[in-house]
Amino acid sequence: MKKMNMFLFTVVLLTAILAGCSGGSSGGSSATDPANITGETFGDGNVSALVPDGWMGFHGTDYFDEYEEGYDPNVIQICKGAESEWDQLTTPYVMISYFGLDNLAFEPSKDFYEEAADIEPVTLGNYTWKGFTAKSLDTPVAILWTGEEGSEQIQLMICLENGDKISLEDADVQAIISSINISK
Repeated sequence: MKKMNMFLFTVVLLTAILAGCSGGSSGGSSATDPANITGETFGDGNVSALVPDGWMGFHGTDYFDEYEEGYDPNVIQICKGAESEWDQLTTPYVMISYFGLDNLAFEPSKDFYEEAADIEPVTLGNYTWKGFTAKSLDTPVAILWTGEEGSEQIQLMICLENGDKISLEDADVQAIISSINISK
């Protein structure tokens, strides 16, 4: 009988500990719900998105000096933990590229990456995203896109690990993707 009581006491104790660690099921955590992520909208070109607190937004580079704005209005990059432009090289990020009818894009190809694996399409915000995860020069990435070849398209290059790590399941990553707005 003593063994049975000890067993029941252990089960009750473990249940209480595990319930305490998980935070219970009521109320939820604001850190896990993309709708509760705070920040500011970034992008005054053709594309904008939420930059969560603790992240920093950057304009796309105008490599060929062809845009009046001095930056590519079709690209923004949002980096986790960045404090300066140099941090774009050492932090995980979400790069958002818009391709309109005047600059059409091809669907991204897994042939340019290593260890590519399809992901199930997911709807976030106003778009349903197709894509895959892979490695680019040994760096884990996710490539997502919406739209079809020959039409307007948005493509995401998500660097999942660069010093720090992010995931497609992270609330702040989902909040960024959900907030993407095309103004053209």
